[in-house]
Amino acid sequence: MTQTADYSHRSPVQKLGIEPGQRVEVAGDLGVDLRRELREGLGRGFVRSGELDAAIALVESLEDAQEVMAAYRPRLRDAGYLWLVTWKRGHERYLNQMQLVAPARRLALIDNKTCSIDEERSGIRFVIPRALRGHNGESPPT
Repeated sequence: MTQTADYSHRSPVQKLGIEPGQRVEVAGDLGVDLRRELREGLGRGFVRSGELDAAIALVESLEDAQEVMAAYRPRLRDAGYLWLVTWKRGHERYLNQMQLVAPARRLALIDNKTCSIDEERSGIRFVIPRALRGHNGESPPT
């Protein structure tokens, strides 16, 4: 019999992998509580420019997601990540996260994790593939 791990005891900050001191930018209406929890987890405020360890953005359409990915991809450090937060199924602005995978790949990002943020939202994480790290999204030299 297969067991599934129970992560319900973990906070959204833990699920998102936020660590103290990281350079993180947030976008969209993530809510006052989540923003506060993120700042507390970071031990600092959010950044608005420069390189990023992480970006977290609420997206409500495929077009919105594509704009967010294009804006944040050049700013991500090699080991950085981009969380796209979407509304869960049943919400009027539900966005199937699988629709985000192809546009992300065109920007040299791959999905490697999903998580439940709260009762209404979930997130999908995109990272730079290891083979492309250190190459600014270009193919590594052969």
